Amino acid sequence: MASSLSPLQISQLKDSWSLLAQDPSQLASALVIRLFKENPEYQSLFKKLKNLSIDELESNPQFMSHASKVGAALASTIDHLDKPEELEKLLTNLGIKHKQYGLTAKHFQVIGDVLVSMIAEAIGDSEPELLDLWKSSLTSVLSIIIAAYH
Repeated sequence: MASSLSPLQISQLKDSWSLLAQDPSQLASALVIRLFKENPEYQSLFKKLKNLSIDELESNPQFMSHASKVGAALASTIDHLDKPEELEKLLTNLGIKHKQYGLTAKHFQVIGDVLVSMIAEAIGDSEPELLDLWKSSLTSVLSIIIAAYH
């Protein structure tokens, strides 16, 4: 995946990521909350979170811990864009781990769609090429994660 990105594209993704995710945990928290709001059934995948309201989630230590891990995984993905072998290993391990928790390829696709929506809102209409780059890159990332399921 990353090997198909030019150095300029990698730089564009990393630069825009640093603006989008000044605090990766906060971005991840917003991502997961939005995921749960748009897909309430996904919250039931988390035994300790399934009966909490959205307001309760925002201050729940287990939720915050998970959001921190999601933020770290996103940041690590961006950090490894210029290291394709390491990135593939990282994403494959992520897919294997989440398969054990019962997540499916569809779950990851929905998460990717929510992330793309958030990126699109942050970028706005001013940089359509950058948004296209994010979309294609996330598609590639998700394909590696999903391939780990097979």
